[in-house]
Amino acid sequence: MPGLCLITTPAHSAGLGMVDRARTRLNEWAALALTLAGLGLMFVLTHQVDNLWYRLALFYVFMLPAALLGVRLEWRKLLVFRAAHLLWGVIGASALYGIGWVGSLVLRPIFADDIERMYAVLADAPACQVWPLLVWIITCEEIVWRQAATQPFVARFGGWAAMIGAAAFALVHMPWAPPVLVLASFVFGGAWSWMAVRTRSFWAPFIAHIGWDILVMFVARY
Repeated sequence: MPGLCLITTPAHSAGLGMVDRARTRLNEWAALALTLAGLGLMFVLTHQVDNLWYRLALFYVFMLPAALLGVRLEWRKLLVFRAAHLLWGVIGASALYGIGWVGSLVLRPIFADDIERMYAVLADAPACQVWPLLVWIITCEEIVWRQAATQPFVARFGGWAAMIGAAAFALVHMPWAPPVLVLASFVFGGAWSWMAVRTRSFWAPFIAHIGWDILVMFVARY
């Protein structure tokens, strides 16, 4: 009817608040379950699939739908692209490359063999498959770890939720990655998660992530 308005009473508002808190709590538990399930799946695939590229690609065949269906986020809003996200991504990729370059200078005397092992994985995939696999894996990593495993904790922890996402990302590297890569996944994963929290976007950390990977793997290796 014209002129009809909805009057929200304090009791009604409190009810809505309880619903939101319950949904947030369920999302937090779903994010934790997603992480533990990912850790278990990665242990299994590490023993079953020798090629790392194929292992990660198969891993996300299972993890991507689990994230999208299990964690109830506003996925459409998170996937909206804005020009500012490109700027965030380019600046983020450049800054993180610089941080990684300094870190590699400090850590190379300790982790020289691990760093060489990291670059050796590039030889595991035929050249014609590297790019589609890279885009698929990074897309899924951003949806699973920066969004599904991070965003549910923002209401409770604010920006510190990025550390939870970083820990989850590092955890699933542990079954197969050398220690320096586990450390890098926590540091850079934390940066990408922070970008996801700040921008409430998939695109900003995705551009920063894929830009950093291209720089480190193909343009100017550490």
